[in-house]
Amino acid sequence: MSDPYTFPPAPSSDAIEWPGTLIGAGNVITRTKTRTAVHDKSIDRIEGRRDALVDAAVGHITRRAGKEPLFRNDVVIHGVRVRATTNSLHLRDFWGDNWYSPEEWKAATGLVPPREPQVTVYALGGVAEQPEAAYYSRRTNTIVFFNTAYYGQLKSWVLGAVGRVLAEEYGIHSVHGACVEKDAHGILYIAPTGTGKSTSSYGLVGFPHTRFHSDDWVYIRYTFRARDGRRLHPVAVALPDGSQVQGYQVFGWLESQARTQPAATVTGLDLENHEITVPVNGLDLNAPVEAYAFTSEKIFYLRTNLVENFPLSAMQMLRSKMENVPDVAPEYVIRRAAMLDDLIEAIRTEGGAVTEYFAGRSQEEIRQMLARLIAFDNARAMLDIGKVLPADRIFTNPMEPTRLSTVVLLRRDPSDPVVAQRLTVAQFVAALLIGETPDKKREVAYNAYRAVDDDVEKAFIAAVEDEARRRSAAAPAGAGHGQLSADALYGAFERRSDAPETLREEFELFRQMFRVCNCFALNTILMADPHVKDRKEAVALTMEVIARLADERPSALHLTLDSYRNFLGAPAPRSA
Repeated sequence: MSDPYTFPPAPSSDAIEWPGTLIGAGNVITRTKTRTAVHDKSIDRIEGRRDALVDAAVGHITRRAGKEPLFRNDVVIHGVRVRATTNSLHLRDFWGDNWYSPEEWKAATGLVPPREPQVTVYALGGVAEQPEAAYYSRRTNTIVFFNTAYYGQLKSWVLGAVGRVLAEEYGIHSVHGACVEKDAHGILYIAPTGTGKSTSSYGLVGFPHTRFHSDDWVYIRYTFRARDGRRLHPVAVALPDGSQVQGYQVFGWLESQARTQPAATVTGLDLENHEITVPVNGLDLNAPVEAYAFTSEKIFYLRTNLVENFPLSAMQMLRSKMENVPDVAPEYVIRRAAMLDDLIEAIRTEGGAVTEYFAGRSQEEIRQMLARLIAFDNARAMLDIGKVLPADRIFTNPMEPTRLSTVVLLRRDPSDPVVAQRLTVAQFVAALLIGETPDKKREVAYNAYRAVDDDVEKAFIAAVEDEARRRSAAAPAGAGHGQLSADALYGAFERRSDAPETLREEFELFRQMFRVCNCFALNTILMADPHVKDRKEAVALTMEVIARLADERPSALHLTLDSYRNFLGAPAPRSA
């Protein structure tokens, strides 16, 4: 079988970006369409490595001054100023569209942005003496990319670097996830690629009293109630001896030490992002902690195959700037004709501007456009969700929070008949620690964006698994003998005192999440229900399960393919 899609060839062997066949407001093809072969987030281990890479970037800029374009753009991501220097027109374009400039940030939030950048980025093409590569220095919050124009990797590494700053300095939790508000309560999806995160978030917006919050990345603040009624996200604790506890470590201190050190003071941020300081006994430590989620992107960078599950986005998608949208073979269009025609039917029957946009186009022309958007899994677009949904159905101010009440860990494992279950803390931590994706890869916290030393973390997790297996093997028969259970894995993780700092930080914040929210696992496998006619029905039923979870937040839940319809109050139809 021939390839279902192709890309226009590069104009030269050293080109890193070039025009693709036109679709939407523009279509750029990048030589690299995933992460670079060379990618190192641990360059601080080699003394002088960061400086040598920055010198190489600055040297190229100096040599090529006046001979090629050069752009320097500052943006603000959840209050952190990030400066990018690039000679890529494509990266400059998507960078400026994706994030708020300092001026836009101030206009949207009313907050004054930092004067100086806390994260610095160099992204340069045409650097002959360097391989196609990506590097990150945690010590200096510096990112250096050479000879790649794929925006997805740049965005993910920047988010990881910003997340490190926010966790270490402010105790703010950066999560690779999507969020929707329903009836004034936030529902957070945490999931690896390929499990239905975008499908679930956009699908839930079809329910009443919902607002779309975020598509890919969420910032969470865990807040305590001050005795004067304000909510405070603690950032630092000043102790009487002059020492200080800061960032993510504050939460553990408040739980274990606050009542014995009444002379300490706590500095934090209220929900309007104003800094406030109170004595530790000015916090009501008996009141429930609450989690608030914030969005980050101005315009969403997302997969164009979103139209397969959210066809009403097609009009605005086709008005957007795109990256790596391929040409499709006629055989692919024929093979997917039934699915494409279903999407076209949904578009034509919607009415209004969406239907009008496609009214003058033939069935074959629309098939071709939709097929191009769907064929390549990593084709992307800059989609302004404000032009897809009404203003009252979205969050337009990145500092307007939604209070989180429900967290759903999505997965897709056809071998497991469990559809949904309420998680224990052991199950919650174990799932995130292993982070298994549908293709059996691993991403801690379902987040490949994290700015960490992957090798160090993987080695530690492997050691934890080995310890859990040894203890399970030693267990009496019938008591989990030989099985690596969530309880065993969680117990082994908790007993270890040598976890890398990055894991301690991540899972201290996830511990707060579990403490505050109702946490569930959802297995997106309803196509395996023999009574489900097609994918459309499977998605609709999955949305009903999520909506019911969010509405009822049951304290105990275990649904299988045989029982989930009873939870929905709709028993499966009888066989003929």
